[in-house]
Amino acid sequence: MSDDVKLCAKSRKVVAACWLDISRVRIRVTRGIIHLQGTVIRIGEDPRDPEANEPYLEKLDEQLHTLPGFRAIQYTFDNWRRETNGSWRYLGKKPRSAKKR
Repeated sequence: MSDDVKLCAKSRKVVAACWLDISRVRIRVTRGIIHLQGTVIRIGEDPRDPEANEPYLEKLDEQLHTLPGFRAIQYTFDNWRRETNGSWRYLGKKPRSAKKR
C-alpha cells in the first residue's frame, strides 16, 4: 500500500474521531498533501450554533499535523475557511432568531 493511501486512511480516522460527518467531507492525499473539501457538519451539532464547531476544527488540524508522512493540508470547505493566521472563520448563514412582538 502506498504512503498516500495509508495517510488517507489515517486522515479519515482523524476526521471521524473529531465527530465530523465523514459523508460530507471528501478526503484525498496527493504526495503527502491532505486535501479536505466539502461541508463541515458535526455529528450531534446544534443547528442554531454552527460556530460551536470551531474547537473541533482546531483539534482536527492539530491531529492531522501529527500524522506521519504529511507535508501540508489544504482545506476547501463550503461553510468554513482556514485563515492565514491559523484561525477558523464560519462562512455560513447564522439562523435568525424569532422576532418578539
